[in-house]
Amino acid sequence: MPADAAPPVNLALLGWRADAQAILAGADLVIGGAGDGLVAEVAALGKRFLCLPEPRPFGEQAEKAARLAGLGAAVVRPAWPAAAAWPALLREAAALDPGRIAALHDPDALDRAAVFIDAAADRAEAYGP
Repeated sequence: MPADAAPPVNLALLGWRADAQAILAGADLVIGGAGDGLVAEVAALGKRFLCLPEPRPFGEQAEKAARLAGLGAAVVRPAWPAAAAWPALLREAAALDPGRIAALHDPDALDRAAVFIDAAADRAEAYGP
């Protein structure tokens, strides 16, 4: 939402929440930026996603959002939509197949990354200093 815009009266800004995963798990649709944490959680939960990437110096959220849109895993808008656009956006997001974003989640990714790093370290040690 633009910094100078007041939120609509029916929008509750929850701020930082310790129970964010539970809130997301109960949602039919998640609306948010394209930060790593939110995208990973939305994918893990298989939630429909309306992505509003936040401006970043290197454009990483815009790039990630564009890729999500290209995969059919999210509806993306580059800026906060006008009030009149929301009904159509919500219909478009409701039509998403949540299996598209869920397919991006790999519950074994951390373990596989650790094995890869360990193997790379072993190879580096074998070459010596």
